[in-house]
Amino acid sequence: MDKYIALAKHLKMTDAVMISPQDLCFDQRVLLKCLWGCSQHTVKCETGNTTFQERRDMVNQYHRILMVHAHNARDVTKAVLEIERQAFLDGHYLAFAIRYCNYCEVCQVDEGKPCTDPNKIRPCESIFGIDVYHTVTKMGFPIHVLQSKEALQNRYGFVLID
Repeated sequence: MDKYIALAKHLKMTDAVMISPQDLCFDQRVLLKCLWGCSQHTVKCETGNTTFQERRDMVNQYHRILMVHAHNARDVTKAVLEIERQAFLDGHYLAFAIRYCNYCEVCQVDEGKPCTDPNKIRPCESIFGIDVYHTVTKMGFPIHVLQSKEALQNRYGFVLID
């Protein structure tokens, strides 16, 4: 697993650490913010016709999760997709990234058009009910509610590896 931590650092991640599913904090209230606190509901927010408990159970079947941290959201998205790809090529055929998709500079889906690369879309943490704030705080990483668009962002992504 050190290989994926090193790859994350190579991909401009500030931090990368292996955690277990038990380190993730799940809370159904996160879905409230996701489903009713967000103005953009698109294919990026799909649940795959699964329940909260089913999504939670899926994550809990994994043994290792790579948590990555950086200050640029797009960098995090690109990194988790590349790490997922590399883990798959290494034989971890169930490797799967969880991260809100912001892969493209200008999202065609957000513009009401079809996605130009739908294979890059992954479900976001919120649709799984993962409380990122609680999870990363518990793990000792920085995160806070941004007070302005100019404030330093702390963005996180997850790669499930088995």
